[in-house]
Amino acid sequence: MKRLAMLLMCVATLGMATSCSMLGGAAADSAAQISGQTCGVAVQGLYSSYKQTGKLDLMSGSNLNNALALATAYSTLQQNKGNAAYRRAFTTGLIASSAGLITSSNASTFIDKLLSMSALSGLNAEKIQKSAATASAIIQLLGVLK
Repeated sequence: MKRLAMLLMCVATLGMATSCSMLGGAAADSAAQISGQTCGVAVQGLYSSYKQTGKLDLMSGSNLNNALALATAYSTLQQNKGNAAYRRAFTTGLIASSAGLITSSNASTFIDKLLSMSALSGLNAEKIQKSAATASAIIQLLGVLK
């Protein structure tokens, strides 16, 4: 009877450990998808502003916030560069929230271009406003969407 109880406890523990690890993967996918969604909204805002004015005013509050969101997306993508599951989940969120700018056919090109934008590394609001290189890098990234 004690052996049966021990066996049942081991099975229950194994089951709990397995379900918790599966939930951890789901949470990581969810975080990647949310990051992609945030990036998509930021790209859509920056693209819209750029198309309306023909320039990218990083002194504008909404453009500044969108540039910060883009820099954050760059950072998290760099940290998860070799993680295919993270990239898939990020891409799903990106496509879903970019108002049709980023599709399954141009998402890979867009993400590769984003990952190559070292000018987005370590940015904060002050650095974004003072850096012409940041605006230039973002305009190059938006050029992928034409």
